[in-house]
Amino acid sequence: MPHGFSARKELANDAAKAIAVWNKITIDAANVYSRRGAQLNSDCTLLGAGQAEVECFSIQQNFWISNSTGDFVFWAQNVIQLAELERGLFFATYAFLVWNSKDALQPVFCDPSSISDNVCRAPIYTDTVQLPRSFVLYSHIAGADGNYTLQVSNDFAIRSWQFPTSVGCPCFIDTFIQGPQPWGNFPFEFVVVGLDNDATAVFEDGTSGSISPGMVEFQVGDWHLVTMNTLACDMALACSYSPSTGEASANLRWDNRSGRFYWSNGADDQGNYIAGVYPQSAEPPNLPHPLIETYLYIRMGLRDLAVATVYDETDRATGYDSSSGRYVQNIPRSFLTLSGEMGIIIVDPNGSYRMTLTPLGSGPYHLLVSKEFNINGTKYSKTLDSTISAAEPEQFILDSRTMTLISVSNYESPLLMLGLIFVWVTVIIAMLFWRRKRRSSAKNREDDW
Repeated sequence: MPHGFSARKELANDAAKAIAVWNKITIDAANVYSRRGAQLNSDCTLLGAGQAEVECFSIQQNFWISNSTGDFVFWAQNVIQLAELERGLFFATYAFLVWNSKDALQPVFCDPSSISDNVCRAPIYTDTVQLPRSFVLYSHIAGADGNYTLQVSNDFAIRSWQFPTSVGCPCFIDTFIQGPQPWGNFPFEFVVVGLDNDATAVFEDGTSGSISPGMVEFQVGDWHLVTMNTLACDMALACSYSPSTGEASANLRWDNRSGRFYWSNGADDQGNYIAGVYPQSAEPPNLPHPLIETYLYIRMGLRDLAVATVYDETDRATGYDSSSGRYVQNIPRSFLTLSGEMGIIIVDPNGSYRMTLTPLGSGPYHLLVSKEFNINGTKYSKTLDSTISAAEPEQFILDSRTMTLISVSNYESPLLMLGLIFVWVTVIIAMLFWRRKRRSSAKNREDDW
């Protein structure tokens, strides 16, 4: 999230007109636990037969975006989130956010989205990550004639977001120290921290990794290597030296000369920021190429009076198991979260799924079902606002190919059963009539012969 906004920029020269930033980080090993204050971070929770704490952290490429007059207009974040869902095995997801410089609470672009208007989707980790592993993050501004877009990509997704014409582009990615504290004095940062500025990633012995030299592309189209300085201290900790960041981690030390970072008890380094650019141009870097994936989402608000369960064609379930009163996660490549919303995701869905809504009482609910792609983010969504009775679960059939959602919650009602019997009787009579007519026609042809 943004960390205190300043819509003023003091330096606007040709050297500062960057249109792309690129970073590569290698994590050799990670030993971490995550907290939100003194409490368990619910974004780092594994749901299945029970609810269990797991560990998580994020890699963030964060930067200010300025317009043609040098005003800071947006704060952007390109994020990879990692969680240790199995011991020694991390899983990953992505998040892309853009914030208006005058509003720290309402993102203007948020992907993956949520049923909430002002919160991105709670993390649902979909991709297995074996450490050591390198990760690439790339953000780029492109456009002309008043039509400008921000493209953000990493190893797990690619998204594009179009700037409003009212902001006054051409727009640029700010990369250099611009002005006084509190925040905004280093418009670019590359950090390894908690998931957001309310969560702290506490690293422990065994954590280590390195970063490759960062790179910047300027308006003229040439790439340059950059020098990086240490970004130290969470602002909330009131560290005695600058610069500082609103993101939070503990026990990591960054060495700018070697590019290494490693566990150091009591260290408060958060990451790096761009401190300078080499004048010589360099070869363009390798860009991220995420695997193409399709995501089927089922989302409900935590305050809704129903919980969802999805069954595949072999009757494996992910969601709430009413018989045991627990949450299950049995469909292959399905994932479940209760952080911010009840969210179920199935990666690369196939065929039809049966969905049951189990009532927690009588009252309204809001259901959102969507199919999305991690490349370019095309979405097919269905929403349903309805009410549920405490005594009557509701059922639907969802075709993941056509995204049709058919209610079958009253399938066993007497009226519907009579209707189905009538349909079947009508079909049988029609078939018998057709067969008799066909036989009669054949006999007539035989008599004519």
